[in-house]
Amino acid sequence: MLKVPLITEIQRYCVNDGPGIRSLIFLKGCALDCPWCHNPETKSPEVDIYYHEDKCQQCGRCIENCPQGAISWESPKKEAILIDREKCNKCLKCIEVCPTNALERVGQSLTINQVVDEVLRDKAFYETSNGGVTLSGGDPLFSPEYSIELLKRFKAELIHTAVETSGHSKWEILKEIAEYTDLFLYDIKCMDPTIHKKFIGVDNKLILDNLKKLSAIKANIRIRVPVIPGFNDNKENFELMVDYLQALENPIIAVDLLPFHNSAEKKYIQLGLGSNYAYKGKPFMEKEEVEWIKDFLEKNNIPTTVGGLVGVGK
Repeated sequence: MLKVPLITEIQRYCVNDGPGIRSLIFLKGCALDCPWCHNPETKSPEVDIYYHEDKCQQCGRCIENCPQGAISWESPKKEAILIDREKCNKCLKCIEVCPTNALERVGQSLTINQVVDEVLRDKAFYETSNGGVTLSGGDPLFSPEYSIELLKRFKAELIHTAVETSGHSKWEILKEIAEYTDLFLYDIKCMDPTIHKKFIGVDNKLILDNLKKLSAIKANIRIRVPVIPGFNDNKENFELMVDYLQALENPIIAVDLLPFHNSAEKKYIQLGLGSNYAYKGKPFMEKEEVEWIKDFLEKNNIPTTVGGLVGVGK
């Protein structure tokens, strides 16, 4: 029986994650733990709860109805609530009784048919813009059977498919997914395996090995590099990347540099993870700060964008 993962959102009319107008499907679950992740709600495969403090009317119903006693007032002034995420068993009774939607479920269980039906609503836009569907997350490879079935269904509808992934999975899984994927948006976080493991929790050997194999079977690949201050924004990292990319059996389409931003900080707070967010208050990286990387890669004959593709690419 097909295991159905949770989906946080199906985002329509997108232009930054593949060619043309696209729908993005965000699946929960990821094998990596990037501290700068801008989709922290997709890291865990389990259901989560957002607390929107600005919507809270301090009625106290969630506190009264929580069977685990996991919700309390943050202070004696009763201006906001505090959720003990360790005590919470995700029964979601608090969400049921909240009159203002200050508490929100994160992650819905949607069947393959439900997702496909939703995506097909915009098929005309895909056809006129050479767009399609992108599986994202989290990581679609975290739920391989479900992702493969979705991709098969989209290909049967002649819809362009893209998969945004870290590449951290068994090769057999990635190889099967490649049969139904027109474009990979493949993350390379850092070339140094020790630094990669220190920051993210796993080294990059599997990721880089899988990328070599994808290249060998002539998959269409765009590399995505989140440029993170103090992690990978140094010349040595990109020298190693150039050597690696130039040694691939088939050339990639391009590298998309994604300058650091902390616009997801609010999400961390809403998930009760604000104190664990390592980049709290860090300023956004300006485009000019990564221009030297773009120049360096292009001098080595690697097509490069800053900020990701916008309706272009294969």
